[in-house]
Amino acid sequence: MKIQNRISLIFTVLTAGIILSLSVFIYIFASDSISRSFFHRLEVRSNIVGHAALEKNKSQTSIYYDFKEKHLGDLPYEQHQIIWKNEIHKADSLRKRFPMPQSFYDAIVRKQPARFFKNDTSYVGLGIIQSGENVIVLSSAVDLYGREEMENLKNLLIIGFFISLIFVFTFGKFFSIQIFQPIRQIIRNVKGISAHNLNQRLKVSTSKDEITDLSKTFNDMLDRLEITFEIQNNFVSNASHEFKTPLTIISGEAQLGLSIDDIPEIAKDSLRTIFRESEKLEHLTNSMLSLAQTGFDGKKEQWDEIRIDELILSVKGTADQIMPDNKVEINFDQLPEDEEKLVVNGNETLLKAAFTNIVLNSCKYSDNKPVHVLIKAGETYVIIEITDEGIGIPDREIAQIFVPFFRASNTEKYQGYGIGLPLTNNIIKLHLGSIVVNSEVGVGTRFTVYLPFK
Repeated sequence: MKIQNRISLIFTVLTAGIILSLSVFIYIFASDSISRSFFHRLEVRSNIVGHAALEKNKSQTSIYYDFKEKHLGDLPYEQHQIIWKNEIHKADSLRKRFPMPQSFYDAIVRKQPARFFKNDTSYVGLGIIQSGENVIVLSSAVDLYGREEMENLKNLLIIGFFISLIFVFTFGKFFSIQIFQPIRQIIRNVKGISAHNLNQRLKVSTSKDEITDLSKTFNDMLDRLEITFEIQNNFVSNASHEFKTPLTIISGEAQLGLSIDDIPEIAKDSLRTIFRESEKLEHLTNSMLSLAQTGFDGKKEQWDEIRIDELILSVKGTADQIMPDNKVEINFDQLPEDEEKLVVNGNETLLKAAFTNIVLNSCKYSDNKPVHVLIKAGETYVIIEITDEGIGIPDREIAQIFVPFFRASNTEKYQGYGIGLPLTNNIIKLHLGSIVVNSEVGVGTRFTVYLPFK
């Protein structure tokens, strides 16, 4: 997940938590307020009913009920139970009928308003004293309007919560995009910098913030890289000539000495050894320089569109010159119908060197047994399989064959320096491809190279 999306998500989650907490607080506060208001309304009605019951002048009783009916009205499912002080049986019967706890009745005894709520029904109990007499009034009602208000409030809070989340995530996404715009610009600029244009630098803004520091850090790093690449480029460009000149002289002097007839045989053996070892050293030097060049593209050679089938035919021609008795066979049976799937963008010299290394290795380590080359295409890659019937590579050593100067433990009798495959791997990676190796000791090895289409 991208950082800007993560920030938007975290911001949304935190804001959602705050909005949810506020909504819960509002709901609880409103519920408590509505509940206390309804209890108060029920207590007022209960008080009127109690005083009406204690009124000795019965002609005045209707006044209480008329006032209650005209000015207060009845509550939904409103009921009142009056208990006189001598009606013990009625009190016991009502206690069994109503689900109030003991604390409810204890509050009435203490002359305190008693309140209880259960199953959407509100209960109040009042002890009323008038003219030396007292009664207990138990009243109950259902707050239908309060329930409806709470339901509306709940729906409003839920809808508002989700709408708020949409707005929060949208604005959070917008602000994160704005915040990360300079970073995306840096990423685009850095992606455009390669060994070919190390002189390019990032634009540094005038603002003194972290993005400016990051741009300056990148530019400082590019300065150091440019100097390092230039030094290495100069070394690789000059090393070939500087190394080859003394090696050529050594080789020439050895050959000149061997052309003299009247020197001792022991001296000729030494000259032959010098000549042979100078050739090995020259080959090793060329291989190391090639490996260094592919490591940073020091030659800066031009890339072109290359047909892989034509390249493999060229590799076969090179192998015929180096090893005339080779048994390399190219299989064209699985070539794709679309010729565009055979075209890759790359450097022909480097790719030819890479495939030549693999083919010659297959011939060498199979003692010149048949080597099969198959060309086919996948969804996004052209695939080249090179299979031999050679000595194979031990399983535990396959992961190390692309390490410079590493040689498998079963290659003692074969001449080599452990540079060809690392060079090949660097070239394939330089072309955004990959190599897969499958091998079995005593059976053979298959190199599968994947190169992306043009």
